[in-house]
Amino acid sequence: MTKPTNSRRDFFKKTAAASMGLALTPSLLAETNTSKTATPLDQVKPIWRNKQEGVTYRMMGRTGMMASELVLGTFPFNNDSYDPVMDYGIEKGINYIDTAAAYNNGLVETTIGNYFKKSGNRDKVFLSTKLSYYYGYIDKVIREIEKGLPQGKKDALLKKANEMIEQRSVMKPGYHMNYFTGQEAQFPKTYYRHLMLQEYGFKSEWRGKIKQHAYKLLEGALKRLQTDHLDVLHCPHGIAMPEMMDDEVLQELFVEFKQKGLIRASAVSFHNDVAGHLAKAIEVDYYDVTMFAYNIANHAALENLMFKAKEAGIGMVAMKVAKLLWLKDQPQWRLDKLNTTIPDKDMSKFSKAYLWALQNPNLSCCVSEMHTIDIMVDNLKVMGRKVDIASV
Repeated sequence: MTKPTNSRRDFFKKTAAASMGLALTPSLLAETNTSKTATPLDQVKPIWRNKQEGVTYRMMGRTGMMASELVLGTFPFNNDSYDPVMDYGIEKGINYIDTAAAYNNGLVETTIGNYFKKSGNRDKVFLSTKLSYYYGYIDKVIREIEKGLPQGKKDALLKKANEMIEQRSVMKPGYHMNYFTGQEAQFPKTYYRHLMLQEYGFKSEWRGKIKQHAYKLLEGALKRLQTDHLDVLHCPHGIAMPEMMDDEVLQELFVEFKQKGLIRASAVSFHNDVAGHLAKAIEVDYYDVTMFAYNIANHAALENLMFKAKEAGIGMVAMKVAKLLWLKDQPQWRLDKLNTTIPDKDMSKFSKAYLWALQNPNLSCCVSEMHTIDIMVDNLKVMGRKVDIASV
């Protein structure tokens, strides 16, 4: 892990220690949940990075972080040819960069870390990454359990998992959408994992090993990013079952990470069962930020929950806002709906998608994989714009 280069990590530690104490107990964890919402959002002190005239920023819930309305996703950023894109974005007021350990097996984090080292721009942005392999140790445990089980027992659990998925209608067309290859496979794997843990219990000796695994993942991310702290840490990355948030070990980890000054805010991301997961994130109340698929095709399932999430002080980052417009074989009605709600003929369909999403005042920002300067120019012109959404 890199050594601290400034006082911000020390500030995190002092803030966390003052609000959470120094010992981790069930009562303490309960207190941290209820205390988060004690301060009204309009009294939360804003935290600024790279503030520029003419750029619109929104507060990310109780974190106080003022994020640019569009923030930079980095999935394809696997070499330094993307440095000019990051330079341009920061020059134009973008102040939040999102990445993940799973992006090209850590190479994207390495690219961003090298960029920070060369540019000195780390302190101009809020930096977010994801512990993509948090369940690695649990999956190892499950494989060990499986060795002593007859095939019939494993088949029965998988059948039950599939029945739960069907009963919940989480794959119902119009509600569920595939944004990448293999996305649907997350459902049976996650539900099966949950049922296995329910059936065979959660052994106390696993807790320490899960934590060691998580710390190792975080240390690896910090090393690749060449920073001593993160502003936002997502875990799990791409969760696929709401019950997986009932994870006391994960909640304790977030408290510890904050106490040690390693992170500012806890976050979770999800593509699947978006309404179910957002409702659960509000319920458990240990997440400061959520990032989820939100677009003109699925928004009806989310609008009321987004209002409630903002009231609870949870920041919300919309992803996959324009992704549907890239995918093949998309129903024509989705594009027709977008063009009807925002009839501006001079805008690209992608910038229209971001402009549409940003009309939701409960949203903190939209993440966009702007991998060229031309794309960035096209998208950034929507920041700060207010339009009347036409009815459909």
